[in-house]
Order: sequence, then structure tokens, then C-alpha cells
Amino acid sequence: MKNVANKIDNTIVTIPNDFSGFAVDELKDQFELLVEQDSNCVVLDFSKTEFIDSSGIGAIVFLYKRIEKHSNKLSLLNVTGQPFKLMNLLRVDKTIPFIDAV
Repeated sequence: MKNVANKIDNTIVTIPNDFSGFAVDELKDQFELLVEQDSNCVVLDFSKTEFIDSSGIGAIVFLYKRIEKHSNKLSLLNVTGQPFKLMNLLRVDKTIPFIDAV
């Protein structure tokens, strides 16, 4: 059994301005490391993100499923504009919590 005291509280990852295609590919390795790391909560910071497409949404959902399997949490910080509209339309906010502060 893992020692809970050794867990990292929060890990924050800043999502790029355009989270589609190539940007998603560039973050795949970092997302893999997030799953392996023992963090209570992973926070994806969307403060700088102005655009997301289906590949970005897919990467978030894939990360969410893998993190939850390890009994950890994923939250999305400062989701606004087009990313907010698309994630709201796809009901991502019903599964993954949107937060305004860490």
C-alpha cells in the first residue's frame, strides 16, 4: 500500500495558446509522466489557451481516465472563450471539474 504522505499535492501544467494537433502531440510525453507521478490532483491551466479542437479534448479525456484509475483527480483551471464553449457543448464540465483558482 502506498504511503499517502508521500503524495505531491498539486501538479500544474500550462496548456498552450493553441491546444490542437501538434501541441497535443508535444504534450503526450508530459501527460504520460503525469499519470506515473503520484500527485493528488493534476491541474491543467487554460489561462493562455484561446483554441482547442477535438484532439485536445481527446487528450484531456484520455488523461482524465488514466489519472482517475490511479485514484487521483484532474481539474481544469481558468477555462474561458472558445475552449469553454466547446467543452461546455461536449459536457466535459459535467465530468471534469472547472476551477477558478488552485
